[in-house]
Amino acid sequence: MYKHKATMTDRRHQILFLIAKGYNNKQIARKMGLSISNTRMQKWRLYCYLGEIHTAIDAVYMGLQMGLLRESDLAEPIREEIYDNEAEKQMYGYTPAW
Repeated sequence: MYKHKATMTDRRHQILFLIAKGYNNKQIARKMGLSISNTRMQKWRLYCYLGEIHTAIDAVYMGLQMGLLRESDLAEPIREEIYDNEAEKQMYGYTPAW
């Protein structure tokens, strides 16, 4: 688990929303008026807040679990990836709350 205790800020919530829409770091930085390095730091802190998260797909999945995102927020490729991930998690005995 990460040692850094992060909080969910409006900026991180917006970054999570943009990740769910399929934006990459460069696109997020441009849209929010941030540097790439600041965007990466905010994503790392977002991942800390969500738990032991290492990928954008895991972040979106946890965002759905925690009620930070709705299914309607997801871009189609992200939605397909989440459902693929879902099948794998069920196969290994992890049952989601939604």
